[in-house]
Parts: sequence; C-alpha cells; structure tokens
Amino acid sequence: MIKILALLAFPTLAFAGFNPSSENDCSPIDLRNEQINYVRNQKEIAWCYAFTAADMLGYTFKTNEKVSAADVALNYNSTGVGRFAGWINRNILQRNDSDVQNEAHQTGFNKIALNQTMSEGYCPESVFPSENWTQMTRVGDGWVSEQVTLQKAMHAITTLHTNRAGLTAKNLPYYYSFKNITPENFVRFIKTKRLVNFYNSLRLTACKDDRKVLDHRWKVKMVFKNKNIFWRLGEQLSLGRPVGLDYDSRILKDRNQRGMSLARLHTSAVLGRRWHKESQTCQFLVRDSYGEQCSKYDPSYDCEGGKVWLRESQIYPNMTSLVYMLSRVR
Repeated sequence: MIKILALLAFPTLAFAGFNPSSENDCSPIDLRNEQINYVRNQKEIAWCYAFTAADMLGYTFKTNEKVSAADVALNYNSTGVGRFAGWINRNILQRNDSDVQNEAHQTGFNKIALNQTMSEGYCPESVFPSENWTQMTRVGDGWVSEQVTLQKAMHAITTLHTNRAGLTAKNLPYYYSFKNITPENFVRFIKTKRLVNFYNSLRLTACKDDRKVLDHRWKVKMVFKNKNIFWRLGEQLSLGRPVGLDYDSRILKDRNQRGMSLARLHTSAVLGRRWHKESQTCQFLVRDSYGEQCSKYDPSYDCEGGKVWLRESQIYPNMTSLVYMLSRVR
C-alpha cells in the first residue's frame, strides 16, 4: 500500500504537461445506459473507489442488476491491504477521529477492489444495499423498520458492540435486516466478532445464496499519469469500457483547482468523451458517486444528473492514475 501511495504522489510532479487530444481524436462517445445511468449516493461514507468498481463491474459484465458497492468495500476491507490500512487509520493517522473509530474502514484502491471482487464474485445491490440499511427497532413484542444511512447504522452498531456483554436476541434493541440475517445471528456476530470482522461476517451471511461469479479471463490495469494519458483513456472508452479516474476531488467544486493532495484523493468512473468547440478541447464525462444533484459542483460545469463534463486541462493537473479492465485471451 505504501508503494502505491508513493506512486500516486509521484505523477503530480513528474509531468509538467500532456499531449492534448485533437478534434479527430475526440469523436463523441457516451457509454451511459440503463445499467450505469442512475448515480448512487455514498453520502458520508468514503467508499468512492467501491462505488466506481461496482459500476465498472456491472457495466463490463452486463449484470442483471447493480453490483453492491457496500459488498465491494467490505470485501476490500477483508484483504491484507484493507486490514493494514484500517489499522493505520484507527491507531495512527486518525486515532482522534470518532467517526473513524465508529465506522467500517473507508478509502481504498479501485484496482484492488476490482481484483478482489472478480476473485470472490459479486453480491447484488438488492441483497446488500449501498445507500441505506433497514434498521429494525424493537417496539413491544415486534419490530418497526426504518431506512437509515450507512453512517448512522455503523455508529449504532459500534454502540451495540461496546455494550455487547448482556445482549441476547430477546433484549436486542435493534438490528439491521438483510437476507439470511436474523436477530439471533446478528447478535451472535456482535458478541463473538471483533468489530473489524463483524461487517465481513454480515455481508458473507447476507450474500451467501446470491453471490455470482465473474469471468476470470479479465484482468485489471492501473496506468499512472503521463503525457499520453488521454490517448489511453480514449482508447478504453472506444472499446466500450468505463475507466476509473483517481484524482483530487476539489476540482469538482472549483474549476481553478490545480494540484493533488492524497487527503482529497477521489475515484470516479469516466463514461464519455466529446469535443468542446468553444474551448477547442476534449472533454470527458466524469460520473461521481454523490447522487444526481448538480448543486455540489462548480456552476460553470455542464452537469447532467450527477455527471460532469471536465476538460483535459482541468483533469490532468488534479489526477494521479487511471484504472481499467482488460479481457484475457484464453
């Protein structure tokens, strides 16, 4: 992970310029379809890399329904890299941040998430949701359901875990409802698993009957920023493949942002390309993961339901790398 972070930081200094696309090399491409058009909202949980990976997998493999980004993220957290990054965040980098202590580990690398999901298979969004979870609250002898954000659910789960000693299925004040998850096994996970392992048990149990395999002939490639990076991006779009873009998120709110801070590292999918006549430059369609509202972006951008068109000259100074998928030959 440290090596990847170093490589991500290096390209921001290594190249002063890029080879701009000509109009002939910027023919219009738009990969949006029913599978990838609706933009999910990650809200307060920094799983942008997982939302991007889930969209890339769903589009590439033409899944019947959306891939669960929450499953992708928690799967990533179960890897050696994910566990190490979580430990570093909780114990060193952000040890005084209560949110970090109360939530499943966030942030990650798109490439590792893609590889891990292709290895294990994906869980459908309908089975393991990524935007809101269903909280079941005990009322008398029954339960009342309520949709809550993942952040609220994680904080509530931490509270249960902290006070788990006397918990039983009969006095459990609330739990989170998924397929295959009952009050009995939910409280058992709370009582017997470390919090860092609780979420992995939750997703594996919820998805055990619905996990679907993916084509293992595909591999994932990561290309770091270089002067020909937009040729590579255009190449993959021309092949009909969404591309993951790693970049500084501040460019979304400020068109004058230039530079890269790893603390603001963000990942989005690129879905299209077009020639912008007024500026005489190529633009790319960046699909964010914060819902379909446009008010959060710089008002000068052309925004279409949570997807914004950015010029090459805006992307390049703020980016670190691209991630895309390649089909293997048997």
